[in-house]
Amino acid sequence: MSLNKKLNLEMDDVIYDYKLFDTLKSIKSNKSQRKAAKQLGISHTVLNRRIIKAEELLAQPLVRVTNRGSSLTEYALNLLEEYEAYEQRLNDDDVWTVAGGFVSCEFIRELAIAYQLDNIRILQTDMGTAFDLANKGLVDILGFDDPVKAYIYDLEPIPLGRDSLLLLTHEHETFNDIGDLNGLNFVEVEDSAQRLAWTTLANNDLDFDIVSSVNSFHEAIRMVEQNENIYTFINKSMSYTSLNTSDVLSEHTRHIISALNVKNNVEVESFLNFASHNAQKYTVKFGFEQL
Repeated sequence: MSLNKKLNLEMDDVIYDYKLFDTLKSIKSNKSQRKAAKQLGISHTVLNRRIIKAEELLAQPLVRVTNRGSSLTEYALNLLEEYEAYEQRLNDDDVWTVAGGFVSCEFIRELAIAYQLDNIRILQTDMGTAFDLANKGLVDILGFDDPVKAYIYDLEPIPLGRDSLLLLTHEHETFNDIGDLNGLNFVEVEDSAQRLAWTTLANNDLDFDIVSSVNSFHEAIRMVEQNENIYTFINKSMSYTSLNTSDVLSEHTRHIISALNVKNNVEVESFLNFASHNAQKYTVKFGFEQL
């Protein structure tokens, strides 16, 4: 039986459903929105609404309509080409697919290089999407930035290394103890180990506000850099991304970065055991603490 693999694509923290790309494919081949809607088994109104919503989110036109029919704009053609290439790679059964958070995926990427592993692809995404892909049989390794995500589902991933959180600060600021964080505003990265920071602040009876939640560390860092009244936490292993950090909560936020062999593949297990044991010298090199 052939598995029909459908993908969603995340761009700028927005996840675009595979149905959008099926729509673009159909419009490209049929050169008509009405024919495309019929082929997809949906109404023309639904198809048109799908296109308009995506155009608003992307701030780019996707479909050009003339008296000769409908065609994709150059932007849409390039977007579809990128999606189809991504889709093709995922259908290559000889390649291991890793899905998970930014920190664990980057760690696994570096470990794969040290292991001289070429047949691997990395999908940095939110854990909801990662679990969904795993349940569809599309993922070989699940990477966990936060161990609690595995415990919730009663999973036992292999520990790879330890990490902790640093406060991302602004130039010339100094934080000497936890009390200095009282009254601050934060941007939260969803599905990350930042929950340890929020718990620590709450346990110390500090007032703080989470003013925004985003899907990526890059977006959180950008927001902090653009607003001197907002802060966030980044993993110590990511400290190369910013010059201004404080380890004021480092000891309170140590946690395990781990990975799960989703399909119980013997070769995957060997790689993860290498990462967990023999590769610990690389663990330090990549900014993590040894187990």
